[in-house]
Amino acid sequence: MNSRHCTGTPISKSWRTHDRFRPVATNAGVGLSTESEAVAAARAAARDALEKSGSGRADWGLVFITTAHRPHFAEMLAAIQKTLGTDLIAGCSAAGVLTGSEEIEARPGVVVLSVRSDRLRGNTLYASIGDGEPRAAAGDIARQLMGHPAGLLVLLPDPLAVPPDHLLHELGRAAPGFEAIGAAASGDPALRGTFQFYGRNVASRSLAGLHLSGDLRRTIGVTQGCQPLGAQARITGGDGNVILEIDGRPALEVLRSRLPPPLADSLERLGGHLFVGLPPDPNLDTIAPGEYLVRHLVGVDATRGALIVAATVRANQPLQFVLRDAQAARDDLKAMLKRVAPAIVSGTCRFGFYFNCAGRGTSLYGMPGIDTAYISAALGDLPIAGFFGNAEIAPLRGQNRLFTYTGVLALIGDGEEAPTASGV
Repeated sequence: MNSRHCTGTPISKSWRTHDRFRPVATNAGVGLSTESEAVAAARAAARDALEKSGSGRADWGLVFITTAHRPHFAEMLAAIQKTLGTDLIAGCSAAGVLTGSEEIEARPGVVVLSVRSDRLRGNTLYASIGDGEPRAAAGDIARQLMGHPAGLLVLLPDPLAVPPDHLLHELGRAAPGFEAIGAAASGDPALRGTFQFYGRNVASRSLAGLHLSGDLRRTIGVTQGCQPLGAQARITGGDGNVILEIDGRPALEVLRSRLPPPLADSLERLGGHLFVGLPPDPNLDTIAPGEYLVRHLVGVDATRGALIVAATVRANQPLQFVLRDAQAARDDLKAMLKRVAPAIVSGTCRFGFYFNCAGRGTSLYGMPGIDTAYISAALGDLPIAGFFGNAEIAPLRGQNRLFTYTGVLALIGDGEEAPTASGV
């Protein structure tokens, strides 16, 4: 599930006379702070990002902050803007934040990505979805994109304002041809709210993001956190979000036949572990390996022998039962990193994003830092910024899709070869 790699024909280098000499056209750095004092943490993360980028200031930045700092979001953003030297800041609240080598969960954390580039342009995006109407928000974003090349969108919607898949659908209609990555904003579930950042502004029930364009190269990989349970099947009877029959038999009967007896009679024990995997396009005849969208099994109708799922289904649609599994997640992550290896070897990637599901991390593995350990081993010191989100966004089969229990890795390059160790 990759788009084009971070490769390209070498092009002449470009320099900024008011910065110190830079060996490549794009400089990026990621800073992380876990200080408890909010504004100090923001400054520290921004300074760290800027120093690692090797630039005197940033053209644009991306910021993720855990909700432990919620009362001070606006002051933190102002401090980050001042430190980076740019007003072009986008980001959101997060249940946890991460870099390419470290994950911060259930404690204060702020991650800042700083980018300075002659070849990659970053423009911030913002739209309110306060009335829960995705069409208006999508139209607002489409107007902001008018006249710009397709490039790549980084989308950070509030999932409590509108279902993100509905927003993606409307955005695909209003602004076709724009590939998107990202994740739904997250935070402390007890707060019943997430927050989006636009400059130094803090909002909720909205969408924040970036539009990246220019001499852009990207490689996108998606890693699943579940493994198939048995063979693929076919929905032979469905009504809305109710699966009535699978392969001509009552859906509940088919599910129970795939489980050991103790679990078959106690499905509630599998809550948070058992899901359905649906194809990205309901017209597909089969689900390609790894190319399924995980959706929640929200209930059963024992009277009708039916399953109730968090998606609309229809007859003749393929289906795969899947189980959330730590070892399967590790194996699939390693396989995904192997698929993106050509982009890494090329040396043209400058930075990246990793949008990880809040259902991974410690809640999946029992310990923090598993995903980033594999990523660090594969990518080395490539600047990576990300967070633990409520759902993930990536392109699949020509459309932007909403994933769950996945990790979305995007490697961004500018088409110029990396310098030698001497910087020549």
